[in-house]
Amino acid sequence: MQGLANKTTDGDCGLLANTMNDFFVSMSDHLPRLNKSHKVFDVNEELPDQYVISVCTTFKALESVRANKATGPDNIPAWVLRNYANVLNSLRKGVLPMEWKMANVIPLPKTSPPVSITKYIRTISLTPITAKVFESIIMKWVDETIEGEIDAKQFGGISGTSTTDVLVELVHMWYKATDKLNSYVRVVMLDFSKAFDLINHHLLLDKLHSYGLPAHILRWMATFLLDSSTSKNRNEYSHSGHPNGGVPQGTLSGPKCFLVYINDLRTTVPLYKYVDDSTLFEICDRNDVSVMQESVDIAAKWT
Repeated sequence: MQGLANKTTDGDCGLLANTMNDFFVSMSDHLPRLNKSHKVFDVNEELPDQYVISVCTTFKALESVRANKATGPDNIPAWVLRNYANVLNSLRKGVLPMEWKMANVIPLPKTSPPVSITKYIRTISLTPITAKVFESIIMKWVDETIEGEIDAKQFGGISGTSTTDVLVELVHMWYKATDKLNSYVRVVMLDFSKAFDLINHHLLLDKLHSYGLPAHILRWMATFLLDSSTSKNRNEYSHSGHPNGGVPQGTLSGPKCFLVYINDLRTTVPLYKYVDDSTLFEICDRNDVSVMQESVDIAAKWT
C-alpha cells in the first residue's frame, strides 16, 4: 500500500487509511440509516425455545473454530475461544455486543500496484471470532427458513454449486441452440458495482421478512446491521466509520444477505446469477425481434 500512499497522500499511510475508510463509508450515504424505530425491533413475545442458543450449540460451534483463524478487533485468539469454549454461557437476547459489530477492514488491491482508492481496492472485514460463531448458528436458522426460496438460477453462495456448474449449464444451452441453422445467442453480462456496499438495510429487512424469517431472528439480523463499525487496517488504523448501508464481505451473513437482496431480480429473458455477477441471454432465429434491451432496462430499473 505504500505505493498507493505515495500517489494519493504524499506517503502518509495513516492518512491513506482514513481516506479509504471515509470513501467506503460514504458510498452508502444516500441510503436511509437503519435505526431502532424499524418495525423489526418491536418484538414483545417470548423467544421460542427452538431459537435459544444453548451452551451445547455454542460449545460445538467454538470447537470447530480453526486455531489459526485471523482475529478481529477484539484481538482474542481463536485458540483461546476453542480451548475455553466450555466457560461460555448461552445467548438468549436478540442483541449483539457493540464489540461484535466492529470490524478491521483489510484493503486488498485488485491491481498491482493500485493507483486509485475508488476503483482498484476491495475490502475484507475481519470481525471478532465470537461474532462469527454467533453468525454460524443464526445462518443455519436463516437457511432453514429461506431454503427453496432462492432463485434456482443462482449458483453463488449456495451449497453444492460453483462457477463450473453455471458455466457448464450455460455453454451447453448455447451450443445446443447454435446447432440449429440460422440460430444465434445474444448474451449480456452484468456486474453490479460495489454490490455488497450499496445494500439498503430497510429493503433487505423487508425481503427477509417476506420469506417468513421468525421475528427474533429478524431482529438479530437487524441488530447485526445496526451501527456496524469499520476501520481500515493495513499496518495503520483509521478512525471508525458507520456506513448507512451495505453488508460486510468476509462475514458469514454478508453473502447470504446479498442472495436474498438480489433474489427478486427477474427479466423477460433467462437470467443466471453467480452472487452479483449476472448473465442474461436470448436464443433467436434470424428474423426474431430481440427483447434483450427490454430485459437490460428491467435490470437497470431494479437497481
